[in-house]
Amino acid sequence: MNLEFLPKALDVYKRVKERDTGCADRIKALLKDILEHPESGIGAPMQLQGKYAGVWVRKISFEDSLYYVFDTETIVILSIFMRPDRMRDTEGPASDVDGLNVESFSEDEYASVMALMAANRGKDSEPKVGIFWYNRARNELFGVVSHRVSDYSRANASDGRITCSEMHEDIWKREFRRQKYHGDGNGPYIGAYQDKPRGRIFYNIEEDRYEVAVGKWIEDFPTAYPLILEEFNLPKERTSIKYAIHWDIGMSWR
Repeated sequence: MNLEFLPKALDVYKRVKERDTGCADRIKALLKDILEHPESGIGAPMQLQGKYAGVWVRKISFEDSLYYVFDTETIVILSIFMRPDRMRDTEGPASDVDGLNVESFSEDEYASVMALMAANRGKDSEPKVGIFWYNRARNELFGVVSHRVSDYSRANASDGRITCSEMHEDIWKREFRRQKYHGDGNGPYIGAYQDKPRGRIFYNIEEDRYEVAVGKWIEDFPTAYPLILEEFNLPKERTSIKYAIHWDIGMSWR
């Protein structure tokens, strides 16, 4: 899923990281948990009712909260409400606090966000392009980054093909740092990114076909292919496996 912030919420998050690293770490943990399962997990998630029906809230601490909405594709952080003294500058008055209330979160802003969610409803079944890794021991994909093909245009194509801009190497570096420095040092991202089976999904515009670019590893683990088709919602009759040495185990840019 994609994670987005409303501008005011992002501003609060940046200020928290500058002032209180412990609180910032708690927010990071919440965000990671929300991405994995938006309706359950840490922070006592609760869906609001009435005027703000559809909005979810989680506790950062006893007095601090995070508000968000989501659909099958995107999570939007609407507001991060912090206790005023946490946001107070060392000089001058307290900084503005972005709370979920009529004064700081207008009805027009709320309506706009909900319209965004409504526009995305039902689009999860569209075919997607992106990248992935394959866990041989668990027979499952991980590190998936995907985007709907309809989100792109011919202007995004290179040599008639469309794929996501994210790179395996960049995603791996980020997740490796999280596991090593904010986790227990164990997990699927420990080690070199090229030493685990991976692949990329392309859309061939002229042929109206999808291409699963992988290494020879797919021959040893054919059970990965139906997982790829399902994860990226690819039509089997218009999808083909394309071998390239770049995606062989042990191969990289260097």
